[in-house]
Amino acid sequence: MNQNVRNMNLDELLKAAIRDPSMRSMFLQSLIKSDVYVICRNPVKQERGRAEGGIQLELVTIQNPDGDTFIPFFTSYRALQQFAKRYVESYKINCLRLFDLIQSMPAVLNPNSYGKEFSSQEIKSILMIARNLKIRAISYSEAETIQYRPCEQSMGHITKAASKFLAKQPNVDRAFILEMIKGCEKPQLLIVVDMIGSTRKLFVPFSKYISRYTKGTESLSFISYEQDMGKKAAAATDPFYVRKKRYFEK
Repeated sequence: MNQNVRNMNLDELLKAAIRDPSMRSMFLQSLIKSDVYVICRNPVKQERGRAEGGIQLELVTIQNPDGDTFIPFFTSYRALQQFAKRYVESYKINCLRLFDLIQSMPAVLNPNSYGKEFSSQEIKSILMIARNLKIRAISYSEAETIQYRPCEQSMGHITKAASKFLAKQPNVDRAFILEMIKGCEKPQLLIVVDMIGSTRKLFVPFSKYISRYTKGTESLSFISYEQDMGKKAAAATDPFYVRKKRYFEK
C-alpha cells in the first residue's frame, strides 16, 4: 500500500474515492472501522438493563429534492457543524455499529458537500461482508482521542463578546476557551462553561449569539465543566470569564 494512502484520514480517503474509483474499496474498509458523527433530536441516553454499550439514539433525517428520506452522518465533527450551522446534539459512533442500527434506512455521508449515499440494500451488504470477515464494531473512547491546548492565536474577538453574554447569566461562574484536537482532525475551538442548570437552555442561545463574532472557518463547540471531558479541557488553560462576586459573597 502506498505510504501516502496509508496516512490518509477518512475525509481524505473519501475525496480520493470520489476522484478515483479504484480507491472506493479502501475507503469502505476504512469507513466501517472508523467512528462517524450523527445528529440527534435529543441527548443520547445510556440504556439500563442492557448489555454494556446499549444506547438510545433518536436520529435526525433529511429529504433530498426527490423527497427520499435519509439519515445524515459525517466523517468528522467539523463536517457535521458545517452542515448544521448551529449547535445541535450529536453523537460519535462506530460506522459499522451505526449501519447495524439503521440497516433498513438509507443514509448519506457528508450531505451538501463531497459525500456518498448508501442505500439500505448497500448497508445490508456491507454488514454481511463485515460479518463474514468477522469485523467487529468497536468505537474508541472519545476521551482518549482528544487533546486540549491553549489557543495559539488571540481569541479576543470571541472572549469579549462571550463575556458580555455570560455576564447576564446568573448561573454561570466561569468560562474557558481552548483548542480541541480530535485524532487527525484540524484543531477546533472549545468553550467550557462552569455553570448550574440546563446546558441546552444556555448553549443554544449562546451559540447563536457568539456565531456573529467568529471569523472565517472558526467553529465553536460547547461543553459543561461538570463533565469529565470539561474538567480535563479546562485544566489546559485559565478562564477568560469569571463571574463577579455578589455583595453577600465578598
